[in-house]
Amino acid sequence: MRIKLEKGDMLLELDPAAGGAVSALKHRDLNVLRAAPDRCGPAFEPLQYAAFPMVPFVGRIHNGLFRAQEQSVQLHPNLPPEPHAIHGYGWKTAWLVEVQTSEAVTLLHRHEADAWPWDYEARQTFRVEGSYLLVDLSVTNLGATPMPAGLGWHPYFYRAEASIALPTTHVWHPDDVSGDNTPHEIPSEADLTIAAPVEDLKLDTTFSVASPEIKLEWPTHAVTLRSDPIFSHATIYVPPREDFFCAEPITHAPNSVNGTLSPDITGQKWLEPGQKLSGSIRLEIDH
Repeated sequence: MRIKLEKGDMLLELDPAAGGAVSALKHRDLNVLRAAPDRCGPAFEPLQYAAFPMVPFVGRIHNGLFRAQEQSVQLHPNLPPEPHAIHGYGWKTAWLVEVQTSEAVTLLHRHEADAWPWDYEARQTFRVEGSYLLVDLSVTNLGATPMPAGLGWHPYFYRAEASIALPTTHVWHPDDVSGDNTPHEIPSEADLTIAAPVEDLKLDTTFSVASPEIKLEWPTHAVTLRSDPIFSHATIYVPPREDFFCAEPITHAPNSVNGTLSPDITGQKWLEPGQKLSGSIRLEIDH
């Protein structure tokens, strides 16, 4: 069952059973995010929704394989035909409504150790005001050993006449064969420090950012995603021949759990038992 939060000119619709996803976000008569289709029955396709959470990791873990405390961890691929594990578990499982008031909704996702050998719990809290949406994300390690952890949010925007700008510093290019991933200088065709028309881009690319702020503009309105400093990276996805694009605040680079670079560079976190990773994303609308 979808639930709604409404305040002032903002209306948020959530589908907790469908990956804890946002099914619609409107400001007055404007669909700020691409609206999800109607759903009948238990089946859902998260890639058709307005936005979904990424937890307990973001991006790809190459071939679903990494090591933790001398233990080899093998995850199942979850986005065929790719052989990788991608975006964690939250986006493909039902979330529970933990708290619901007229002001906010908190969704809960609990995971019991399986191929991912840690228990954890994740939460999303949504609040709307007259011109913005606030999303609080968290994950807590309930296991007995340190757990790699990351957070992200995957919103879909309409691309027609859109432009995008963000303070990028480096670009990440994972090796398709080895999965090795290191930051590189940004080529001119992928430089987003100056606003670029989305239609001119073809990206499925992660960037390091100087500050976690993504600016989007259309002739009719503008959107700014302002995130906590923990969201030190962003993935921009502009697929060919589609009517949408994605601008995703994330905490770490893809496959960084297999990397040797400093966490200050990759953003990769390891949570001790009982430790929590959390951060907020604020979507502001000027319409």
